[in-house]
Amino acid sequence: MEKRTKKYQLTPREVDILYVMWKAGKPLVASEIAGEELALATVHTTLKRMMKKNVVEVEGFAKSGNVFARCYQPTVSLMEFELAAFSDAYKSMTCRDITVTDLIKAYLDGLEGDTLLEELDGLERFIKEKRKENGMGKRID
Repeated sequence: MEKRTKKYQLTPREVDILYVMWKAGKPLVASEIAGEELALATVHTTLKRMMKKNVVEVEGFAKSGNVFARCYQPTVSLMEFELAAFSDAYKSMTCRDITVTDLIKAYLDGLEGDTLLEELDGLERFIKEKRKENGMGKRID
């Protein structure tokens, strides 16, 4: 599955760099991002594009060899990115009969025990909040 989201308009290479940064959990210099798959020049060029898209920022500077280099960090969290990708994928699904309720049911069918209870509790809280925000009471069927 290609991880290009409409919201962020990222290329697969940009997404790869974000995943490297998220995995590191700290700001990185370009040479720490580069590797077998990505040449240093490519990383520099890609980071420059990503800064224009506001998905990475310069967090500071660190010594890299004999010079100081910019440290980059994502401006978007992994969770934000994945949820946007999921949302985009859902909106572009061919089968228009699948509802959010269907997706939640399919997800919950794979859970058991405490994990299932935690998810159900979370959904109940969310539903109550949404009903309250929108001035809706309980629906009686």
